[in-house]
Amino acid sequence: MDFTVSGLLNLARDSVTDPRGVARRIMGLGLPAQVGWMALGLMAVASALLTHLSLALSPPAAQEFFGDAMASPLRTAVLQGLVMVISVHLIHRIGALRGGIGGLTETILLVAWVQFLLLLVQMVQMAALVLLPPLSDLLGLLGLALFFWLLSNFVAELHGFQSVPKTFLGVLAVMVLAGFVLAIILATLFGAPATGV
Repeated sequence: MDFTVSGLLNLARDSVTDPRGVARRIMGLGLPAQVGWMALGLMAVASALLTHLSLALSPPAAQEFFGDAMASPLRTAVLQGLVMVISVHLIHRIGALRGGIGGLTETILLVAWVQFLLLLVQMVQMAALVLLPPLSDLLGLLGLALFFWLLSNFVAELHGFQSVPKTFLGVLAVMVLAGFVLAIILATLFGAPATGV
């Protein structure tokens, strides 16, 4: 696997056109779980920094709306890291309960790669926010669609599931339930504004 900038960008492109093939390539690298955890940590920090930078470039109304929930980049990074860790374990354990064959290490690596791809989308969206603000909202919707496309295909390949649409429905159901539970926990620990991060 080519870890140069051009190599990673080519792999990012292939992730959109052939997500299951890229998932096989990533799982076949044989990287240890520690590499995946470090990558997730870096993605959490980078995403938090970009999120707060984007907020600083947003209109005052948006800054006021998200101000309390995103008062601290450190808290944003911690919460995003927490969500990533929870996602890894949900994908691994619920997939196994459904007869999936994916291991924890492979799950970590695939989640880290999805986060890297979303970080690229976030960078493009931030550039659009400066150059062409209306395009930023459209890119946000496309990023959400890309997230579900990638995650559904990656989970299907990880666990050996044949049907991507059924995997998508399962992912969606788990995300809704997990989001509801996480919102309650965050509201209890940090107060209601934290759930907006």
